[in-house]
Amino acid sequence: MGRVSQDGFLTALDKCFVKVRTNGSLFVTMKRYVPKPSKKGTPNPEGSEPLCLIRAKIGNTAVSTVVPLKDVPKFQEAYGTILKGNMDGLKKPEKEKRKKQPKEGKEAHD
Repeated sequence: MGRVSQDGFLTALDKCFVKVRTNGSLFVTMKRYVPKPSKKGTPNPEGSEPLCLIRAKIGNTAVSTVVPLKDVPKFQEAYGTILKGNMDGLKKPEKEKRKKQPKEGKEAHD
């Protein structure tokens, strides 16, 4: 899909969670992104302030968005809501029960 708007990314992320609910994996990465000026000398349309690049990937399908510094708290709130709404299908890992075995170095007193 490529780079989309913030609202488009959140919608696509929600759809991705629905796809992987029964089977599969979804990878979400976030990193700092500082746009570099173009080689032609024209100013970058995204500006020069640091941005947050967020990607979601299922297999070969990826969707990403860029969030400006001023919009990060608002985006994080919406992102958190989507995560909370889609984390209900997770299973707790089963713990193995270990039986206590007597230590070999000590002898029983009679």
